[in-house]
Amino acid sequence: MVNKRTYLRMLSRWYGQVPITITLATAIGTLVLVAVGVVFGVGVWLAQKNTFDLLKFNAEQSVAADVSQFTKHLRPAEDLTRFLARQIGDANVDASNTTILNSLLTGALAGAQQIEAILYIDIDQKAHIARRNRETGKVETTEIDQSERPPDQVNLEDLRSGPRWGAPVWRERFQKTYLNRFHPVTRDGEFIGAVGAVTSIEGLSNFIDQHGVRTEGKSFILYGRNEVLAHWSLIDGYPGRTTEHPLPLLASFADPVLASIWQPAGRREMPQTNPQMISSHFMELFNEHYAFVYRSVEGFGPEPMIIGAYFQANDSIKEIQRMSAALIAGIVTLLVSLLAAIFLGHRIAQPIVRFSSAAGQIRDLDVSRVDQLPGSVFRELNDQSIAFNSMLRALRWFELYVPKKLVERLIRNTRDEKTSSAAREVTVMFTDIVGFSSISEGMSASDVATFVNHHFSLVADCIESEQGTIDKFIGDAVMAFWGAPELQQDSAERACRAALAIARSLHADNKQREARGDEPVYLRIGIHTGKATVGNIGSPGRINYTLIGDTVNIGQRLEQLGKQLYPAGTEVAILISAETQSRLGTDFTTVSAGQQKLKGRKEIVEVYKLPVFPPDTPAND
Repeated sequence: MVNKRTYLRMLSRWYGQVPITITLATAIGTLVLVAVGVVFGVGVWLAQKNTFDLLKFNAEQSVAADVSQFTKHLRPAEDLTRFLARQIGDANVDASNTTILNSLLTGALAGAQQIEAILYIDIDQKAHIARRNRETGKVETTEIDQSERPPDQVNLEDLRSGPRWGAPVWRERFQKTYLNRFHPVTRDGEFIGAVGAVTSIEGLSNFIDQHGVRTEGKSFILYGRNEVLAHWSLIDGYPGRTTEHPLPLLASFADPVLASIWQPAGRREMPQTNPQMISSHFMELFNEHYAFVYRSVEGFGPEPMIIGAYFQANDSIKEIQRMSAALIAGIVTLLVSLLAAIFLGHRIAQPIVRFSSAAGQIRDLDVSRVDQLPGSVFRELNDQSIAFNSMLRALRWFELYVPKKLVERLIRNTRDEKTSSAAREVTVMFTDIVGFSSISEGMSASDVATFVNHHFSLVADCIESEQGTIDKFIGDAVMAFWGAPELQQDSAERACRAALAIARSLHADNKQREARGDEPVYLRIGIHTGKATVGNIGSPGRINYTLIGDTVNIGQRLEQLGKQLYPAGTEVAILISAETQSRLGTDFTTVSAGQQKLKGRKEIVEVYKLPVFPPDTPAND
């Protein structure tokens, strides 16, 4: 007959018959096999993607060329107005001499064929204009009193702040829409007028039409998102343009494909993969697939210019669909692989994760909340669980005998330094139960232990919540300190907060005792702040991390002094030294108890009471 111990030993040996190395090898082999399959799938997908990227690259190059031509078309207006403004402002040209000024404007206009007119407006609103006559090819000059023109003309006040491009303007006389560039003219820091260049947008439409023929795409330029600035259908004019609407509206434009560029239905965005910030998307319109490629260009008016082109993309869409199918297949394969890896990894790693979590709790000295590790089918993990559980039982006993703060510091000391003795400013606290002998009289040994342990748990919780270190339990008394082993600049405040918390906790506990018919518990607390020797004290065979010095004695004497300074029946009597009181903030209220002579000391010590809430409450109140 097999007894229980032998059965458990046999059961323990049965756990761990499957080596973890074989399991890991099988799992890794399976994952590598799956990964290789995915790599082949990705290779097929990349081959298809390269075809699409080449088409996309060509389209982006086309848009980049359109952007370059657009800037080349309008930059001369900026350069020319800047040059003329400098010439007039530096007095290199006498603007008051009409002949010289007209000659300057005429010569400047001759070098920029895309500019329709150049004008100079002086501070008196007189405009000198050189305009190109497209029919005769000659340049004509005129003078106009701008102040007598309609209010939609140039406002000089708007030009004082700096050069700018204006919004598109429709001129009924010429049946054209123009873009105007103005540059302020200053002399000796004073604004004296402005130079303007008028550029027709028909030249832009001519260029993008020719460029679209070469690239098999339809080029366009939008003003903002809602108006068409340049398009092949604008070359010979476009009906319906007015002063209020100098450009055709996109929503009702004659090109239905371009008019649908922003509609959300059937839209598929493509990621930006180029340094020119060119955007692209696909759309299905009128039973066809179209690719739109475009870029936003700032700085040529109040609204950005959107320069782009669209292409029929049926072949490209088929490539994208094949790419999508390959991608979906790869994703499905990847998901299957992940599920397999998660399942196998979970079975293998779960004991290790549990061990890691438990080890982390032990590292944080949270031993009481650590659960014992279960056995494992893997031999190595099962041996690990047995060893860990043995260590855990030992640590639980160890935690009861050694101050947690000290052990915390030793565990986290990565430099393997000893906790040597040193002089340090600390705040020490002593607590003692009033009349413990009479309370314990008549109790059994187990009842006394239960009472004391319950009381100590109340006191210890309040001390440790303020990061204090409990040095020792002396009968029914507790010695604790702050400022070591970790430096705590506010050690006095922490100790006083802990004392007040003890008073509140004891008061609540006394309410429960009275409800059971038990006598209330009275407590004295003494607190002192000063220098003390802190560190390892003891023999080579056994040491204790503690405090020694006069500071400890004063703290204990203050606790005993509570017998004299508080009336009988005071629930919690708290006395602190002047050294502690001087380190408290405005959140604390203290009451002077005068200068007192402590037992065993010649010097007089100034003492303060630390009222509890409500102050000095007798137990029978």
